Amino acid sequence: MAAFGIVAFGVFAVLFLRLWFMQILQGDDYLAKATENPARVVRVAAGRGGIIDRNGNVLVKNEVANVVSLKSDAVPEADRARVSNWGHDIGVHEVKVERRATQLLDQSVSRAVARAAGRSRKARRKARIPTVRQKKDADRQAARELAADKPDDLTLKDASPLLVAKLERVSPILKTSPQRLYQRVVAGIVKVPAGNVPLKRKVSLPVKNYLLERQADFPGLTVTKEYIREYPGKQLAAQIFGAVGQISESQLKQERYRGLVAGQQIGQGGLEQEYDSVLRGKDGEQRVQVDAQNRPTGKVTDVKPKQGRRLRLTLDLGLERVGQFGMQQAIGRKIDDKTKKRAGGAYVALDPRDGSVLAMGSYPSIDPNVFNRDITAQQFKQLTSARNGAPLINRAIQGLYPTGSTFKPITAAAGLTSGVIGLQTRQGTGSCIKLGDQDQEFCNAGSADHGDTNLVQALTVSSDTYFYLVGWNLFPLPNQPLQTWAHLFGFGRTSHIDLPGEDAGTVPSSEWRKQRDKDERACRRQRKVASCGLVFKIGDTYKRGDNVNLSVGQGDLLATPLQLAVAYSGLYDPTDRVTGELRFPVPRLGDQVESSQGVLEQKLPRPKPRVVKFPVEYKTAILTGLWNVTREGDGTAAGVFAGWNQSQYPVMGKTGTAERCPKTKPCSDQSWFAAMVPDPTRPIVVVATVENGGFGTETAAPIVCRMLRSFYQQSPSQAACDAKQTGSNPNE
Repeated sequence: MAAFGIVAFGVFAVLFLRLWFMQILQGDDYLAKATENPARVVRVAAGRGGIIDRNGNVLVKNEVANVVSLKSDAVPEADRARVSNWGHDIGVHEVKVERRATQLLDQSVSRAVARAAGRSRKARRKARIPTVRQKKDADRQAARELAADKPDDLTLKDASPLLVAKLERVSPILKTSPQRLYQRVVAGIVKVPAGNVPLKRKVSLPVKNYLLERQADFPGLTVTKEYIREYPGKQLAAQIFGAVGQISESQLKQERYRGLVAGQQIGQGGLEQEYDSVLRGKDGEQRVQVDAQNRPTGKVTDVKPKQGRRLRLTLDLGLERVGQFGMQQAIGRKIDDKTKKRAGGAYVALDPRDGSVLAMGSYPSIDPNVFNRDITAQQFKQLTSARNGAPLINRAIQGLYPTGSTFKPITAAAGLTSGVIGLQTRQGTGSCIKLGDQDQEFCNAGSADHGDTNLVQALTVSSDTYFYLVGWNLFPLPNQPLQTWAHLFGFGRTSHIDLPGEDAGTVPSSEWRKQRDKDERACRRQRKVASCGLVFKIGDTYKRGDNVNLSVGQGDLLATPLQLAVAYSGLYDPTDRVTGELRFPVPRLGDQVESSQGVLEQKLPRPKPRVVKFPVEYKTAILTGLWNVTREGDGTAAGVFAGWNQSQYPVMGKTGTAERCPKTKPCSDQSWFAAMVPDPTRPIVVVATVENGGFGTETAAPIVCRMLRSFYQQSPSQAACDAKQTGSNPNE
């Protein structure tokens, strides 16, 4: 189950759509600030610093593009006023449509809830959740109801004769129709009322020279230089970079942007935002003397811009490619049989010693270079839609899922430290067990019977029945041990990675369930509806069966791939010693700041890890069980790692198969695999998940195996990393 959905995607789509307009429709190298002094200050934008990987491979760089614009004073005042008024009216209309659509959607949900009264619990619960169709119908109806109030779109016929003449004259040179040029004039004025109006960007050198040589024939036109972010890796790690766009009015009020002015470019999202003060250079300026009509008469002063500094990441581009290729092979353009949209997945690789992010990818991805082209808003929406897999979402830090059996080491830690199990406690016989007064039945994957096992064996074969009993027996104990250890391992909290937008996820508990009730009541009062769908029934409590589901990473648990990677990093110890501590690092992508020439200026500090005391014998048992997963015949991933050099690079791993749909309406399970290699000099933790990938050993484990094979330069002939090489226990 993926918890990010239409709402979350909408937030990101709106952000990136706004940034797209800012970059495509607004060049601002020479954005003028009107003053009452006999000089005009013209800002000259500085190029942003580049971004490289740990080995110096270029990830983000600047491309210089030529932009043809209409000067701000070349747009007739009547046209500027007409467009500004139209933009205001359109904005008011869109707000009205949005409010009406919300009212209609609430009414539709209320009617569905009323119709479902007296039906099954599942039907009543389903009725409370708005469907995509309901939302589309509400949007369409609202647009129809208010269509008469919508201001007519401006066309070339609305432009003044003077503006039409300017556009018709330059149209054949730019190979763009006058109507299209006028649309850009409208968009430019709506976005930046007092700025130059870009007509076309990335024009060729011959076109630039032609216009500059004939300035008298094209009064009011200017050809300026613009820096465009270019991504040589295309879809590789695209979600971590963010975008660059003009600073907003609200951002201008923030302390971190003190000294900036309207029209300047800043990082918006991702690393561009997180390290904006590093990457953003210092703009230069030209102070141009003007006459009484504000016409330039001569240049007074010239301060050159200063290039931004370069950011070196911990990322390994080679490892990133292997992870991306693995996702592409496993998923391609498959449709998720649960969501009916394009399927997705993610991977993360960390150095467990300090949290250095060696790889981070989300699939499907998108080539951010596409936004440097002249595409329409409709094309943007199609490219980035949820139906197309929501490629702007970074599933590694924002994808929320149940983790399946990869959660079992956390359950083991809770069980051991609370005394519910010992190292030699044997339990879990049978393919299913019945628990509680109502004889709730909980079964192993594939109805396998692993017999009574101890902890090491239970981890090796992934015995659900063993861990069901642990979760059941932990429930009545004080202080909720399972939830406590989940939080200690990093679930239900952000990791504080140096990226904005990370989701904390959910660790279900009694307190969490009560808070959901409060949120549901508040939502009903605010929206005046029968149900918001946050809970099935107000007053439901967190039950013992819920704890059983949590023990195997199911139920209401929601976590990101990065959280799971941090959790397994806590188990790291060099192979020659085991300590009585769990050390959870803070993930970091930024490594060091360099000058634009590559000279080291600052080594970025590393936050201290969280340290949790944990008995050596308990950690040893858990690590042994995880190692057996990849090397023993009955290990759930032994077939995938057949031929791996375990003596040199021991792989402690765990498969996970998370159920996403009820048995009455089955769909493909979610595939997980988490691995930690405790090499003393080059340790690594790798996590991969595929939303509709099936068993963990089928899809996610081969991806992780190939990433490890690349990292340690193992031979494919020795370690094939093939899911077809099944061991004696292919389930999970």
